[in-house]
Amino acid sequence: MFNFVIDIFQGYAWYIILTHFVLAIILFFIINWIGSKAISVGYMQINIVIQEDTAPAFNFLFKVIAPVVFVVLCAVAFDILKIDTFKTHIYFIVIFYWIIRIIWIICSSRGRLMNWFEQLIYWSISIGLAIWVYSLIEQVEQILPDPRSLLDQLWILIIMFIYSILNNVQFSRNGTIKRKNNYINYRYNTFKKKYDHIIKEFFQNEFYEALTYSIMIYEDFNRPILVRWIEYIKFWITHKPHTLGIMQVMTSKHINNKDSIVLAMQKIRLDSIAAMQKYSSPQFDINHVAYSIAKKYNPGDYDYACEVQEIFEHIASIFYKRMPLSYNEIILTLNNEHVADTGNSIIQK
Repeated sequence: MFNFVIDIFQGYAWYIILTHFVLAIILFFIINWIGSKAISVGYMQINIVIQEDTAPAFNFLFKVIAPVVFVVLCAVAFDILKIDTFKTHIYFIVIFYWIIRIIWIICSSRGRLMNWFEQLIYWSISIGLAIWVYSLIEQVEQILPDPRSLLDQLWILIIMFIYSILNNVQFSRNGTIKRKNNYINYRYNTFKKKYDHIIKEFFQNEFYEALTYSIMIYEDFNRPILVRWIEYIKFWITHKPHTLGIMQVMTSKHINNKDSIVLAMQKIRLDSIAAMQKYSSPQFDINHVAYSIAKKYNPGDYDYACEVQEIFEHIASIFYKRMPLSYNEIILTLNNEHVADTGNSIIQK
């Protein structure tokens, strides 16, 4: 086995490795982009809220086969450009791609959301297919099919038939629900250890605490620390207003995570005053209020308020069982709170 590995890398020049690694990075962004455009047809992205997998066959085939298709297209491109040497061990593009995806998942703190056994199946099949396709590529002089081979459609029709059946199979969501609830609990406990003193000093009310943590968890999920570093770099270069910090507050000055939390709480309080005007005591529903405030916090995203509300409901049910649930208690808190002035400007998200 060791000798086999040595034999592989002896014929695998550094410039070929570098090219394949760059192509793997490109593949990572291409698949993410295609996935974001394929949500309407059932593509499942990693998400903090529970979603129904309406197209399990599509999701499986896309995640497993898309990297292999990319490898074939790269091999065709190398043929056209007459740089066949770059086809050497081209299956490493898929291996690098999955390594990059694993690193991204871990660095963005999304590991607890993953079904790692399912991912292992994806990696094994995808890499195995890539190696098998590479063995076929090595045996032929021309990768593109000849006209006669295109007439053989029988197996394609059979595969499409099986795919259409599997795509309507619904699987249990119990494992997904458990992982996502565990993820929310873990992130809540992590943030509470860091920022509880700031939030409790500003809000003397568990409703607003829970809502602040809900927005924090969702914003951190969508803008993990690696992305926020890039945002800081962009801010330092352009000196233009930008969303910064863990709460993604738009600001014209440099702020850290703690500053962004204070600014966000100011905004939440101001938005609460407007949101509470919609409710009278008989119509009051604390979850609807959370939805209204979240909608004002980020009005540009249609799903934002619904997903923050779902996180809020989970946090409230687990960690805030004594939360004030009456209209009068929430109004009293708003009337008694003092808004701190940090000297930073808040701009609507």
